[in-house]
Amino acid sequence: MKFAVIADIHGNATALRAVLNEIDNKKETEHIFCLGDMIAIGPDSNEVLEILFSREDVSMITENHDEAVLALLKGEEHPESHSHAREHHLWIGERIDKRFIPKLEKLRRSCL
Repeated sequence: MKFAVIADIHGNATALRAVLNEIDNKKETEHIFCLGDMIAIGPDSNEVLEILFSREDVSMITENHDEAVLALLKGEEHPESHSHAREHHLWIGERIDKRFIPKLEKLRRSCL
C-alpha cells in the first residue's frame, strides 16, 4: 500500500489543494495521513477542514495548534507553551465553523 503523509497545513488552503492535486495525479496513493496542525496561522482554516473532512482517503490527528484552539473553544486553559499565539488562537476560534468542532474533538491525539 502506498500512502502520503501531510502535516502543518496551518490554514493554507491554496497549498493544501496544490499538494492534494499532486497526490491525486499520481493515482498510486491509497491513503493520506495528516499529522495535525490543520488550522491556525493561515487565513483558511475552515476551507482546509472542509477539504480534509470531505475526503474518504484521509485520516487525521490533531496537533498543538488544533489543540490550543479547541481548548479555548471548550473554556479550558490555553497552553502556556503557546502564550505568544493566544490572541491568534482566539481569532481562529471565533471564526471557525462550529460544525467542525465536534469533528476535531473526535480526532485522535496521536498516531499510536
